[in-house]
Amino acid sequence: MVKLSYKLRNGDIMMHKLKVRANHTVYIIFAVLSLFSLTLIFNDNIWFDEAYTLSLIQHNYSDIINILKSDMHPPLYFLSLKTFCSIFGYSITTTKIFSAIGYIATLFLGCTIIKKHYGSKTSIIYMLTVGAVPMMLYFSVQQRSYSWSIFFVTLCFIESLLFIANKKFHHCILFAIAGLGAAYNHIYALLAVAIIFAFANIYLLIKDRNLFKRVIIADLIMVAGYSFWIIPLLNQTKSASSNFWLSGVEPLSVIVFISGIAVSALVLMKKSNRKLCIIFADVCVMGIQIIGLFVTVFIRPFYIARYSVVILGIFAILVAFGVKDIKPKPSKVICTLLCVLNIGCLVATGLFEYNPSMTNFRERFSSQQSESDTFVYCDSAFGIMSYYYPNNTHLCTYKENWFEAFENVECINKNEIADKVDPNHKIWFVKNELTKMPKCIKSNFKYKKIDSFQCDFNKFDLYLLILK
Repeated sequence: MVKLSYKLRNGDIMMHKLKVRANHTVYIIFAVLSLFSLTLIFNDNIWFDEAYTLSLIQHNYSDIINILKSDMHPPLYFLSLKTFCSIFGYSITTTKIFSAIGYIATLFLGCTIIKKHYGSKTSIIYMLTVGAVPMMLYFSVQQRSYSWSIFFVTLCFIESLLFIANKKFHHCILFAIAGLGAAYNHIYALLAVAIIFAFANIYLLIKDRNLFKRVIIADLIMVAGYSFWIIPLLNQTKSASSNFWLSGVEPLSVIVFISGIAVSALVLMKKSNRKLCIIFADVCVMGIQIIGLFVTVFIRPFYIARYSVVILGIFAILVAFGVKDIKPKPSKVICTLLCVLNIGCLVATGLFEYNPSMTNFRERFSSQQSESDTFVYCDSAFGIMSYYYPNNTHLCTYKENWFEAFENVECINKNEIADKVDPNHKIWFVKNELTKMPKCIKSNFKYKKIDSFQCDFNKFDLYLLILK
């Protein structure tokens, strides 16, 4: 009996030590991955969508909402970013910090709610998976709504799962509030939330009628809260159905979809994984892709791979739930692999974000350019150049209603270019290298390629124009 008592006591001490070590590991991983994101906030390279954000938040709150009604974006991210910048300044670094906070908040769910309800191991694998997906770290510092959309969608999923499991009313309320936060951040976050709500309602209707009556409260909060944006959403959808920029199925979205199927198959191959939490996560991860690709193939191209990032937090939960019960040795291998992928993502994203092409171009161009020069565009190059050279004249030969975000850009008819430019000052034409030289430039100007630069995934060419 003494020996047995001694062994039990030693076992308790060992378990306590392991638990303490696991707790420390959770917070160390959180701190390291948060630092990974923060190391990326100091670059000043922006692409068109980021330039749009930076220009839009210069407007007042009501103008931001009105401009967004002509676009495809809900207003929460932009209004929140403007408030944040009103306090801390409008620099590129400040706007990147705001996105990084959304990413860090997603990680923080791992060492708080997930750790509390599902254990340290699940928390560790969740956070390592969040950091191991390349798009997560990339979008953690983009001046776009993705990082905050991921946070709200992930929180909405977790709270819905806890509501179903624990039947506590506060989970129901948090479920609805997080859903609204996601819906007001991105249209595909709205779709993700719709899938979460649909699954929760159908499951409870079949399995627990009493709890189903409570989930209706979350439904009503969601419907009432989003009613303010229903009409703009319908108008945006109507406009996009005939005027969205996408022309076909993006190959990367197919690759992401196939990858999702492969991960889901691996997780569900183990019989013990065929339970509610994993099936729920899998439905959310695959549902948004299936719907997006279906609409793109059969109705109208309207889905690309980066829109699926809104469910990456749920994907991380799917992986964490799927491998948490495996044996210690395979578990260590998986964690080691995830750590390696995290470091690889940091290096690759860092090299991409700190690409010196744009900075070097601006240094070279500074000796050739003055504020009296005119820039001419026929594609989205105007967004980038109008940000870096705000005091110049910027003329764009096409127009969308949401171009109102760019106050220093004048949209003109392509046949008016020759009349609008001042031949006594330099005239620059900037275009994406994939864009053909337009006839209106060829017929009115002599042109000479001067330079080129890369910004994000796009490469641009700079030409000097001389009136014929």
